[in-house]
Amino acid sequence: MTQRTDLLAAITTALSTLTQFSVSQELPWRQNGQPLFRKNFKKVYVDQTNVEETTLIPVLSGNEVFQVQQTCQAYLAVDAKNPPSQLSSAITKILQCKSNINVINFGNESDYTLEIDEDVLVYSFEFRTFVATT
Repeated sequence: MTQRTDLLAAITTALSTLTQFSVSQELPWRQNGQPLFRKNFKKVYVDQTNVEETTLIPVLSGNEVFQVQQTCQAYLAVDAKNPPSQLSSAITKILQCKSNINVINFGNESDYTLEIDEDVLVYSFEFRTFVATT
């Protein structure tokens, strides 16, 4: 399973008790120059996983230990003039999904940023998983 697959499943389960939100299986692609999450309020979109590998422990013999960072973004947009009553609960539940990534790792992190664009609140969540490999 990939981080995206795990996140989609975790977010879907986490938000299943909140009637005001849903999760899309689609990637957050653009339609007519505008991201889908900007058109479909209260729907979470999860992007592809980005993978970055760096040397964690350099070894003279060449058998170095690498750190692999998997990063996945998720997006949620809501109407700024009339935000859903369950919004704060949804944000908390989405952030807690970092613990449901089924990869043996040495750390998971999640955070979000808020962008206010005209009358739209756009929440951008970032999930990071750190894995050591040789």
